[in-house]
Amino acid sequence: MLVLAGCVSSRPLDISSLGGTQPLVKIGLAAPFEGLDRPLGYEALAGVKLALAERNAMGGVGGYNVELVALNDFNEPNEARFQAGEFAADPAVLGVVTGWTEETARASLPAYQQVGLAVAVPWSVHPELADPESGVILVAADEQRAALVLAEAVAAAHPSRLAVVADGPSATFYVDSMDDLQLDVPVISPPGVLDGQVAQEWITRLVSDRKQTPDVLILATDGVLAGDVLITLAVQDWEGTTFAGVETGSVHLVDIAGNAAAGLAYVSPAPAGHDLSQSEHNSTQVGDGLGPRGVLAYDTTNVLLDAIDLAIQKDGYPSRQGIITTLPEVRRHGLTGDIAFDVTGRRIDAPVWLYKIVDSYPVERSYPGRVLLPQPITGGE
Repeated sequence: MLVLAGCVSSRPLDISSLGGTQPLVKIGLAAPFEGLDRPLGYEALAGVKLALAERNAMGGVGGYNVELVALNDFNEPNEARFQAGEFAADPAVLGVVTGWTEETARASLPAYQQVGLAVAVPWSVHPELADPESGVILVAADEQRAALVLAEAVAAAHPSRLAVVADGPSATFYVDSMDDLQLDVPVISPPGVLDGQVAQEWITRLVSDRKQTPDVLILATDGVLAGDVLITLAVQDWEGTTFAGVETGSVHLVDIAGNAAAGLAYVSPAPAGHDLSQSEHNSTQVGDGLGPRGVLAYDTTNVLLDAIDLAIQKDGYPSRQGIITTLPEVRRHGLTGDIAFDVTGRRIDAPVWLYKIVDSYPVERSYPGRVLLPQPITGGE
């Protein structure tokens, strides 16, 4: 096994002799399959499995059948970093789909770069995390682009007093985007401990001074904290308008907030499958049953598979280094539109959708809610 592992840099491990008739390669998926974020992980898994099933039904990539290795990272940075080593230990794994939050991506991507595994990041993260030279590309709109689109939606609401609830590097994107639109916005850090009582006291202070209470609030937090915020705002009879960033949009938001979630608008780097325009579908209505993470997982998996195919065409065989080289070169039309990458590894003209949680049939307070714009919107439009 040590000898075989040492050969992986030049040629893949041919395991057709283990009982199959077609040589085999593998791709990885790291996502939360246990714990609080379990629904998000299985939403992503559905998209990856659909893309793999379609590709293998067409003969695989370059004559190779493709198998999935799915590992649970709990959406925890340390666990996400650990799983990079697990993937690296299997020489047949040629690339990985992972990076569902800013925290897990920032923790794990250096580990993948160290072991020489290409990563296609399927969700919105900080643009600085892209590194095409080491095979890290961003398939979704990055946080900066999503913040700009959200800022334009907020500006259309004509706020007189605006506040952003955010923390970390992403807060800068909202401030910069608002500055570009000549909107003055204070950034309020969320409570460090996600305890219900602490959150309630913090929100009460936020809206206690009626003269300083914002009439528009942007939540750039996870769905759990955003749900607590919305409940407490409703108790305080706050009458303003609430917007939210990419991280907020999740099943946790509506599970926790319930009725209080109705009316919140948020940006998403992908639509739900049933919101895709007819022109984005093939004859079998691919993507209809997928949530937003599933739609992007489907597109991201196909990008990774195309990179493997390109590597085989160039080198005659797939290898980890070959995929690192070809991944930034992939061009395809996916469920979320045209996919291509600039020299920094970011998706060119990455689309962003605007959703609203509504309180009416047939999407009654459900995630993702109702898409406000049926076509993707981009900065400046």
